[in-house]
Amino acid sequence: ELLEDIEKFQVQTRAALKELPPNSREFRELIEQGRQLAVELPEIAKLRQEAQQAEWLDQVRETLAASGRVTLDVMRPLIESGSKLAPNPAVEKAMAELQELVTISERWEEKAQICLEARYVAGFRDREGGEGTCLNRP
Repeated sequence: ELLEDIEKFQVQTRAALKELPPNSREFRELIEQGRQLAVELPEIAKLRQEAQQAEWLDQVRETLAASGRVTLDVMRPLIESGSKLAPNPAVEKAMAELQELVTISERWEEKAQICLEARYVAGFRDREGGEGTCLNRP
């Protein structure tokens, strides 16, 4: 009976690993099922790796979908945790998209800072009636 359970587990695992998009919940269920077999199977290590990747991808999707505003403080830790995962095309694609969003956001932050500084200088000049030394002030 144990041999049949192992074979059934291996068939389910192969099917789950081929599934796109990967289902993190199914991976976790299979990992638990594999533990209950009381036999160390090589598929469990692969399931753990795939589960981590799928959970990270779920987190990225939820973060980008649920938040009307995603800040750099949210994206940077996602990129950091994604960089620790085993290579995977879906993870690499998501990482590239996150990095692109970070780059765009940083550019917008720089532009906003320049505009704020320009408004501050212009406002200072208007109030003081001259050039002043506002560039040296905080």
